[in-house]
Amino acid sequence: MSTAIEPTGYCFCGCGKKVGYGRLFAQGHDKMAEAAFIAVHHGGSVAQLLQEHGYGPDKSITAAAVEAGAWEKCPRCDYVGATNSIRNHMSRHHREQIAEATQAVRNFTEAFNKPIPRRTTEK
Repeated sequence: MSTAIEPTGYCFCGCGKKVGYGRLFAQGHDKMAEAAFIAVHHGGSVAQLLQEHGYGPDKSITAAAVEAGAWEKCPRCDYVGATNSIRNHMSRHHREQIAEATQAVRNFTEAFNKPIPRRTTEK
């Protein structure tokens, strides 16, 4: 992997706008720069970009991102994405499952922590 890019205080797209501390781009300029780069170097085609790097229908870029540790796979389905995307996905699409699992753990904990009644032997 390449080394980390240090923020300069100016938008990295080259527009000259000042940006906040620790930021590389003005709001929305990262996507604008990405689209411009693809237009200049890959004819405006993401498919062309992927093909030029060896990806396509027979080789998944998302699987490569997971294998490289850059992305994660949802533990409950086939969704893949960055860590924050996985968290958002889980809270939107698996909320009920998470709530059920949490309640099951609570029920188990409550049952486990109840005192066990002692048997009394009568003589």
